Amino acid sequence: MSWPALLCMALLGLLAAAPASARCALRHFPAEGGTLAYRSCGHGPTVVILPGGPGLDASYMGDIAEAVAADGRRAILLEQRGTGESRAAIGDGSRLTVAGSVADVEALRRALGAERIAVIGHSFGGAIAQAFAAAHPDHVERLILMDSVGPDLHPTPAPFDSWRKRLDIKQLAAYDAARARGDRLAAMRLKFLGSFHHRDRGIAFLKAMPDAAFHQDVAPLSDDYARHYDVSATARPLFPVIILAGDEDWIRGYEPALRAAYPKAVTILIPHAGHFPWADAPAATRRALHSALVRGPHP
Repeated sequence: MSWPALLCMALLGLLAAAPASARCALRHFPAEGGTLAYRSCGHGPTVVILPGGPGLDASYMGDIAEAVAADGRRAILLEQRGTGESRAAIGDGSRLTVAGSVADVEALRRALGAERIAVIGHSFGGAIAQAFAAAHPDHVERLILMDSVGPDLHPTPAPFDSWRKRLDIKQLAAYDAARARGDRLAAMRLKFLGSFHHRDRGIAFLKAMPDAAFHQDVAPLSDDYARHYDVSATARPLFPVIILAGDEDWIRGYEPALRAAYPKAVTILIPHAGHFPWADAPAATRRALHSALVRGPHP
């Protein structure tokens, strides 16, 4: 094989190995109290993607950004305050609130020059997405809640412990010990391990998330949401709402509350998938995401 061909193969291999978000253009925009960053992929109608955690670097959702871009849209993957390239904007932590989160997304929308945006919120990012949609409904084209928390963070009738059944005895003991000593990082990693249908894919997914991608000092954001976030009484949107989830995801305990808040919402389940369905079932997730992006206003 010729040197040019070998070089081409090597470059393709490096590209495939790189996180998908790293293959998107990095941009910055001004927000209250600092500068935030986002990754931009593709061209077309704007879709803003909000990662979860809170406190996870956005890179874990890079494949979702690329799937959205491949579907003929401009995917905007927000690196939320205190994470990734927006790390410095955490400041003294005073902006880690419901109001601060909504203001950050609105600052991003303005910086993009988009009158209306589709919003995808994954896990805790779904809370930010719902809070933004409730505050700025005229600027939302559609709301896609991907393995999302509910319209509030109140306890639900269904327990959120199905992930424990996927861990062995030693792993469960390690999780409980981590929680007891306040080691949120170790506990989160073990909980995530129990959040996949395919264990081997889950292990590979988590290996690609270094410890530096978890920012524990952003965790207080969830405390403010627990106290001040509740859109269930005001959530009567005129835009399409799509509930998208892995069929085995423990967070589906929030679905009854989501359906009550959004009675016209369409629910799309991805078979044989957990909390990160694009890792468990990539092709099925891409199909479900396409369906969510093209759904009309009426189910």
